[in-house]
Amino acid sequence: MPGKRKGYDAACYYAGKCLGHCTKSDSEAYVLLMKSCGGDAARVLKEYAYFSPELKGILEKAALMQADRNRTAGLFTEPVTSPWGEVQSCETLCPGVFLVSTASHGGTMVADEAAAILSPAAKKCGFKDKGYLCYEEDAQESVVLRELLDKKLWHIPERIKDREKFEETINQSIRRYNPDYWRARQSGLEHAKVVRRQSPAKEAVR
Repeated sequence: MPGKRKGYDAACYYAGKCLGHCTKSDSEAYVLLMKSCGGDAARVLKEYAYFSPELKGILEKAALMQADRNRTAGLFTEPVTSPWGEVQSCETLCPGVFLVSTASHGGTMVADEAAAILSPAAKKCGFKDKGYLCYEEDAQESVVLRELLDKKLWHIPERIKDREKFEETINQSIRRYNPDYWRARQSGLEHAKVVRRQSPAKEAVR
């Protein structure tokens, strides 16, 4: 969990776990929005459009935890088949998100219940198959990796020595095969910067 940033005076919790630090107004909004949607974080993300970057990240983490609990008594089971054939190896990137390989190909499979953590632009890059949103390894998989890295739901493994090069390879793949997603991501990052710059002023007014 990232350390508390300057200007944050509250935090949000789910099931006794701290999901992230934020402003007091975000904390209050989290409680009210969750209450209005029956405690369903995925529903909050679906029905409401405007969040600070911090609150959005907190809600996405809560949605992932809830999805994990709702499937098979709290455990996402690894897929045994995929759109590319029988799964020979499977790595869990985060609950409900699996990196799979087969005899000939592979990709990333996101369980339907965990798809709330993905942005609308990311969802458009995948295709549905038997309860999963799937991303082919050559062209689409980088979209999922980029999303998980941005949201701090996955970290580049220790076995990868040159992490900067690995991350740039992800970005290059997205720019080549999924330019619409890349533009949406960059636009979102710019919007987040604007929101962060405006937040101190809004807090001062309150």
